[in-house]
Amino acid sequence: MYEERLKALSVWAKDQLTSVILPWWCSDYIMDHENGGFYGVVTLDLERNNSEPRGLTLTGRMLWVFSAAYRHLKGQIYADRAKYTFEEMKSRFYDPEFGGAFTTVSEKGEVLTTDKPNYCEAFFIMGLAEYYHAFRDEEALRMAMDCFRLMEEKAKTAPGLYAGNMTRDWQKSEGFGFGRKGMKSPFPEDAVMFAHHLFQAYLRLYQATGDANVKKALIEMSEVLLDRLYDPEHRDFMTIVSADGKRLGTNQSFGHDCEISYLLWNVVQLVGDEALKIRTEKVLKELLYEVLENDFDPYGALYNGGDLSSSERSPVHVWWAEAEGVSAMLLGYELTKDERFLTACEKQAKILDMYFVNREHGDWYNNVRIDEEGGKVVDGMHGFDKLNTGKCPFHNSQMCLETIARVNKLLGR
Repeated sequence: MYEERLKALSVWAKDQLTSVILPWWCSDYIMDHENGGFYGVVTLDLERNNSEPRGLTLTGRMLWVFSAAYRHLKGQIYADRAKYTFEEMKSRFYDPEFGGAFTTVSEKGEVLTTDKPNYCEAFFIMGLAEYYHAFRDEEALRMAMDCFRLMEEKAKTAPGLYAGNMTRDWQKSEGFGFGRKGMKSPFPEDAVMFAHHLFQAYLRLYQATGDANVKKALIEMSEVLLDRLYDPEHRDFMTIVSADGKRLGTNQSFGHDCEISYLLWNVVQLVGDEALKIRTEKVLKELLYEVLENDFDPYGALYNGGDLSSSERSPVHVWWAEAEGVSAMLLGYELTKDERFLTACEKQAKILDMYFVNREHGDWYNNVRIDEEGGKVVDGMHGFDKLNTGKCPFHNSQMCLETIARVNKLLGR
């Protein structure tokens, strides 16, 4: 029975990827043929704005998605879009003088922001790594490895820890950056924000290259997660802490708990450190049971986040967190063989299919509120847009590929 249920999940994930998500993101409609690249914004009503600035985060994510789609599924459309996006990355975002990439450019390619936050540089590395993995393009590898070395030599503050933001020439800059001018951190200057997307980028780079220095950095970051950022009292990962390891703020992000959980497991399996793997399995079982038992609403949808001081949960469900919930619950089933995880995974997939899929224009809606009358599209994270600097094909495409891969593993394929 479990075998049939797992097969059904894999079929659902592939259908979501190939019939719902990728057709929209591969469409000619979002390509700006006047200025090059992709439109900066496409609204829910399909209005296109070609004067909106273009972001490194979105471009890197799209490069990863198209390259991963080609590597796993083949298909000339995926290869074409990956190569188109790589040229956009190379010609507009890459910084040939200092290395790494600019975070924001105009529709004409003029540089608008020069800071280099690790959050954004991570997607530069990640997209290039997957492009190299798919096409063996040596230029993409050189750009990715150069940025990796800069992160290690200039941005690293301690084993497994990195400055949130760097200047163009790789000096430490204020705050966490994220490529927006004037953004100041509300936290102390020595606050530590775990660079989980950099962790993810290094994973992709190691998968593509097997580089020993990347492996070392992954092990260090894994140890930071387990030793400094896991909170055994609340059974979650603290994303922002003080220099002495105390949680800053009272916010919990269940989507990030889910995302980090399977990334961490994928890393420790890949690097081959048995002691690290044993420690990780214990932590992840605790965390995933916490999510399973406390962080889903009565309809089976993952809460986006909560507040430790009030125990309140956000009533709006967010597309990317829901996607990460599928991957995390499937990992929970792999680690424990507890059927409740598989059931939660299936319920989450059903919620996504029922309420998030945009059957008129493809891909998913951003935010949904669910009650006894069903689901309603509402405002929230990333607004209503079908495409903007935060709304992208990354999390849901990654979930689909992750689900297919984990089901194959569970079925011994």
